[in-house]
Amino acid sequence: MRLLNRFIVPAASLAVLMGCGGSQPPLSEELPQQQVDPCAPEGHIHREPEGDWCHCDRGYMAPEEQLACVVDPHYTPREGFDFGDDGDHACWHVDNGPYATVTASESRRPRADAFHTLYTLNLRPVDGQYTGTFQFKAFGTGDFIVYLSQNVPFAVREGERVVASVAEKPTTACSGLQHMVGLELTESVIYTFTLGPTSLPQLQMVTEYFP
Repeated sequence: MRLLNRFIVPAASLAVLMGCGGSQPPLSEELPQQQVDPCAPEGHIHREPEGDWCHCDRGYMAPEEQLACVVDPHYTPREGFDFGDDGDHACWHVDNGPYATVTASESRRPRADAFHTLYTLNLRPVDGQYTGTFQFKAFGTGDFIVYLSQNVPFAVREGERVVASVAEKPTTACSGLQHMVGLELTESVIYTFTLGPTSLPQLQMVTEYFP
């Protein structure tokens, strides 16, 4: 279930309104960016070139006619998290691919979000151990499972906000994947996955989406 709708404020419409008034100050002076988040406290605003929209918390939704987060009348609190086949399909990718390799960097966050792909994640040394942060752009809204080759510290953030995992459990479907993390993510939002610190310089990861 989607927990947000987009309320777009087209820049072209604003330009027409300003043109009708003759000489006007620049848009940045006429309409200063709001300091108060209109989507808070049940969500937060995304300001993007195509328009602002509310990313609402679980159990809330953004009405089409305004920038706000209100109670979603159709939301039902979940009971547990469904790990499906417990990693059988993810293990198929361990043997059959497709494969990709990305290397963590201090100066950038490489992407690791290709659909149903076994990633080899090369971590970077930090204080005698290894860690790495990678970008993940969600390709849908709903449940995601991240399968890892080892159970290591795993943190998900949206900007500076921590995204809590819904559930975690080990998997014995294959030797290549040992741990599963269940998440609820939102389509087109860019998250960061941080793995480590760990003694392992390299990990493998598969991510699957369950709408």
